[in-house]
Amino acid sequence: MNRKTLLALGAFLVLAIIAIVAIRQPEKGERSTDRTRPIPPLDLAQMTDIEVTKGGLTTAIKKTGDAYRVTSPVAYPADPAGAKAAFEGLAKMDVSDLVTDQVAKQAEFQVDDKQGIHVVVRHDAQPLADFLVGKSVGGGVMLRLSGKNEIWQANGISRYLFDKTTSDWRDKSISTFTAADAEKLEVATKGGAKIALKKTGTKEGTEDKWQVVDSTVKIDKLDNATANNMVVTLSSWKANDFADGVKPADAGLDPAALTITVGLKEGKSVTVLLGGPKGDDQLYAKKADAPQVFLVKKFNLERVNKAPIEFRDKTLCDIASPDLTEISVTAGDKSYTVVKSGSDWKATKPKIEVDASKVTPVTNAFKDWKATSFAENQSPKETGLAKPRAVITAKAKASSCAVRIGDETKDKIGVYVAKDKANEIMVAPKWSVDRILLKPDDLKKPVSKK
Repeated sequence: MNRKTLLALGAFLVLAIIAIVAIRQPEKGERSTDRTRPIPPLDLAQMTDIEVTKGGLTTAIKKTGDAYRVTSPVAYPADPAGAKAAFEGLAKMDVSDLVTDQVAKQAEFQVDDKQGIHVVVRHDAQPLADFLVGKSVGGGVMLRLSGKNEIWQANGISRYLFDKTTSDWRDKSISTFTAADAEKLEVATKGGAKIALKKTGTKEGTEDKWQVVDSTVKIDKLDNATANNMVVTLSSWKANDFADGVKPADAGLDPAALTITVGLKEGKSVTVLLGGPKGDDQLYAKKADAPQVFLVKKFNLERVNKAPIEFRDKTLCDIASPDLTEISVTAGDKSYTVVKSGSDWKATKPKIEVDASKVTPVTNAFKDWKATSFAENQSPKETGLAKPRAVITAKAKASSCAVRIGDETKDKIGVYVAKDKANEIMVAPKWSVDRILLKPDDLKKPVSKK
């Protein structure tokens, strides 16, 4: 290697070292690490209280042993999972990397007084830490001590742990019990309809079987799924929000629209009350032996808000795909009839060549096809069943079924249906109807292109 090459190589190495140093050197007012930790490690055993201020509203949470309670602005049990995660997160928090001390950066990193979430940690009355949680970065958050300009990166915690309103910190549980301990179930409406069930101690597949002890509604065949779904949902049923200050009578809870009692082992029981609506998508609810009134979204009520009639079997059709011999749909331009010929399917109406792979999903629709509920509105005219827009018929060698299809429900999720010649109107999932109501062209075998 000649002298010029050596000089060039040496110059390159010097420049490289200068570049590395320059890259690692923080800008003025910034440095990558600080020799003194602004918040020493927090001991979980020493933390008894935290105060979280978001949007100017402060929530105080107290830890006593393994229990957590909101103490301000209301006194109420805290959400155990959320409170525990916040305290344990603080114990894992590591604040060691200084990012900047520039005031102009506070808004960018969301640690200014407007965007930052103010957290104060105490051991009884003694403050242990006082800081603002900002923007999430990597595996941690940006953090600024109250009254200071320095912005730090804190690892071990997330903004999500503290980004909550008072309602979020409170325990929204309405009823809690072990589902396997349920032995009885009673449902009563304000109008006087009642049903009482008890477990048989046997199972159908993986589901517990129930039997009717007493009912004001005739139940020819019991829908075990309704009872099981109700028990499982109530075992860990949570509200969407609190209805503080609302009187039970004003919420339609005195008397309740629906009263549900779950009988448990050792003679224990849990009773919940369902009340009237608030707006279009919420309902009032409460536990019978507790004063708190809650608000529950209607989607959260689907498995709970079941009047005695809902315990009737809601099977529309139950024919396995291999047993089907014919499927017929009468629905205007969606009318078609396919019949089984050996192991293949052929269309008799209209005369088209069908693709077996497109017929198979239709044949699978008739096994254990069930409605989800009985319609509140039993008027054929108002549900579109006075003049059905479609009739679906499925046949097997030993059985058949026919389902009349009416209008969609208001929420567009369900469809009004009636089985065979029955007068009772039910609601079926829209998707379960749509997969049968196809246009004949959707079943056609594609034309091969040569």
